[in-house]
Amino acid sequence: MRLKEFLIFSFMFVVIVSCEKNTANSADAASTGKGGSMARFTIAANHLYLADYNTIEVYDISGGTATKKTSVQVDWGVETIFPYKDKLFIGSVNGMFIYSIADPSNPVKLGSALHVRSCDPVVADDKYSYVTLRGSGTCGAAEDGLYIYDITDVLKPKQLSLLRLQSPYGLGMKDSVMFVCRASNGLTAVNVKDPSNPKVMYTVKDGNFIDVIPIDQLLICYVLNGILLYDASDPGKIVKLGNMNY
Repeated sequence: MRLKEFLIFSFMFVVIVSCEKNTANSADAASTGKGGSMARFTIAANHLYLADYNTIEVYDISGGTATKKTSVQVDWGVETIFPYKDKLFIGSVNGMFIYSIADPSNPVKLGSALHVRSCDPVVADDKYSYVTLRGSGTCGAAEDGLYIYDITDVLKPKQLSLLRLQSPYGLGMKDSVMFVCRASNGLTAVNVKDPSNPKVMYTVKDGNFIDVIPIDQLLICYVLNGILLYDASDPGKIVKLGNMNY
């Protein structure tokens, strides 16, 4: 593994573990994790989940070591994995898949929303899931944009809206604002208070944005040559705090 990749994965792992510890006393501690929308691994309910193309590798880490529990076969082309409460939202090259982790050691498929081949990070909350599709090059044919699904019936996700945005990558939500990374096109803030009618608020262009993790009052952004930190206490106007280059 190259130094750049090592730093990125180490940073993401520290962020995920830190968030898990910070929620240890909360009501959702057994089911809550945190990670970037483009992450291929995440922690939830004292388990580590690794996405490996067409499987999810499950490890119990409650004892301080990683004990392999199972491998779950999933649809092909798994690219991203995002935890929310007792569910995993999985982005693949041809769809979004929702898995229950009510039994953390045995993920069970609940529903899916299929689309044409594309690259698709995903995040979610109680009622909606948010997916960015980027159709170009190896990602295949798709219309670039932010896709929002109603997941009230988790067995049958229903597309609510599409906001066309060029070159979307990772995404993360703070309050009712979705931050969408758009590579050299910047970081775009989208008002999703009405998921059926998302609206662009503003775009910052401090770097080549790949992924973003909102934590408390911060935005931690992975950019092409490092990490950018923002004060997001007012998501309507984020303030740059600093950066870490590598």
